[in-house]
Amino acid sequence: MGIEECFNELKDDEISAAECIHCLLKHGEVVIYDDELKRLKLGREVYDKSYVDQMKRISEILGINSFRSYTEKDKEYNLTMY
Repeated sequence: MGIEECFNELKDDEISAAECIHCLLKHGEVVIYDDELKRLKLGREVYDKSYVDQMKRISEILGINSFRSYTEKDKEYNLTMY
């Protein structure tokens, strides 16, 4: 049981994308907004590019392309889980 299961449940709607992020966080992943890439990324992308396409998809589904849009979606879906 790894983070792949989080992506397996991903559908093309915002609630599903937010649930995927929650699942990733529960598995100990670090999810951050990267201002240079204009999308969400996993901390592990520094050394593991396996999930780049999935993180691009999540960012597109949620409409996250700026820090402002990220903070708005964080407020709406509690993406940071704080």
